[in-house]
Amino acid sequence: MSELSYKIPFKGLLLILFELGFGININLIGNISASEIFVFFYTLIFLLNDPMLRDRSFSHIVLLYSGILFSQIISESVVSTSLNDSLKGISITVISFCHLYFLINTLKRSKKLLLWAYIGMVLKPMLMGTTYNGDALMAIHGQDNVYMKFVIAPLVINALMIYSYFYDNRKTSLLLTVTGILFMLMGARSLGSLAFIAGVVSYFIISGHLTNYKHVLAYGLVSLLIIYGAYALYVTNVLTGRITTGNSGQIYRTENPYNPINLLRVGRTEAFIGAIAFSDKPLWGHGAWKKDSDYGYKYTNMKSQYQNLDRSAYMDELDIIPCHSIIIGFGCYNGIFAFIFGSLLFLWFLKMGLVNMFESKRYVILLTYFLIILLWHSLFSPQSHFRLTLPMFMSFIYVNYHSYIKKKKRISVTPQESEDKYVLVNEYKKRHRL
Repeated sequence: MSELSYKIPFKGLLLILFELGFGININLIGNISASEIFVFFYTLIFLLNDPMLRDRSFSHIVLLYSGILFSQIISESVVSTSLNDSLKGISITVISFCHLYFLINTLKRSKKLLLWAYIGMVLKPMLMGTTYNGDALMAIHGQDNVYMKFVIAPLVINALMIYSYFYDNRKTSLLLTVTGILFMLMGARSLGSLAFIAGVVSYFIISGHLTNYKHVLAYGLVSLLIIYGAYALYVTNVLTGRITTGNSGQIYRTENPYNPINLLRVGRTEAFIGAIAFSDKPLWGHGAWKKDSDYGYKYTNMKSQYQNLDRSAYMDELDIIPCHSIIIGFGCYNGIFAFIFGSLLFLWFLKMGLVNMFESKRYVILLTYFLIILLWHSLFSPQSHFRLTLPMFMSFIYVNYHSYIKKKKRISVTPQESEDKYVLVNEYKKRHRL
C-alpha cells in the first residue's frame, strides 16, 4: 500500500477536491455543482484539439453521446415542454460526457489516480453532508433502513473497492461476498445484492474457473440456482417474521413474492411505469420532466396500484412521470432514437468491461463491481446517475480496455516484423541524413 503511505500527490489532492465539489451546488438551470461547471469548461478548452479524438474507441463514445444529444434536442423542440425543463434534460447528457472526458483524460495518465477520486467519493457525504440524516447504531439494529441504504452501505462498499485495488485476490472477493450478504440482511437489498454478485463472479475469475465466455453459462446457471435458493430462504424468513429489517413491507405487498420479478416490480416500480409511458409516446417521448398532472396523475396512480399502496402515499412526491431508469428514461422523455443511442452506449461499455474482466486480468474485483453497478444503474436508477456517478465507472472501464488493446497490439508484432521496421527506419534516416 505504498501509494497511500506517503503524502498525497498534487493530482490526487485535486481529484479529492473535485469529488467534494459535487457537494457545492449553484442554482443555474436547476441545481448544478461546482465540479460540473469545471468539467464543462475543461471540455470546451481541451476536447477539440485532443488527439484522443482520433482513437477509434473514444470516437465511438463521442458519436453515441452526440446521437443521444441530437435526439434530445429534436425531441424537446417537437414536444414543446418548458425551456427550463428541456435545458435540464439536455444538460444531463452534456455534463455526463464532460465528466467522463475529464476522468478519462486524468486516469489515462495513471490509473492510480482512481484511488484519490474514490477517496473523495467516500469523504464527500462525511464532509459535505447528505439529505439522509440518521443514526448509524439505529441503522445497524434495523431501525433506520434509509440511512443504511444510502449512507452506511455505499461508504463501506466504496472503502472495499479501494482495498481491492491493492489486494485483488480471492480473500477480498470472499470479503465482498460476505459484506453483500450482511447488507442484504440489514436492509440494503439492492446494493448488497450487487456486492454479493460482484464478489462471487470475481472469485470465480480470479480462481481461474471463468477463463472464457463458455464457462459463464455453466457457472451462471449454477450461481442462479444458488442465488434463487438464498432468495427463497430470505422471503420465507421475512414472511415468518424472523427477518424484520429493511423493506420487509415490500415482500408483504408483493403478489407471489417467491417470483423475484414480482418483487422487482414493487421495489423498482418507476422503471416499469417509465416503460409504459415510453410505449404511450414512442417516437419523440413526453419531454424532460413532463408533469404527470397533465395526464391526470395517470402514471402516479398506476404506481400506487403496482405497489398496492393508497394514492395518498405519493401526494408529497414531485409532479413528474415516474421513471427511475436511465435507459428507459431516454425513451420515456425523448423517444426511440435517444433510447437506441443510449442503449448502444451502455452496450459498448458492457463489451469493454467484459473484455477487461476475462482477458486483461487486472483489477478484476473493481471492474466486475463497476460493470455490475453500471448495468444496474442503467436499468433501475434515476437520470442523475448518468452525470454524477456512472462516469467514474465508465472511465475506468475505458482506460483499462484501451491500455489492454495497446498492449495486445504490441505483443502481436512478431520479432521479424519488429526487425523489418527497424531496418526501414534506419534506411529512411540514412537517405534523409537524419
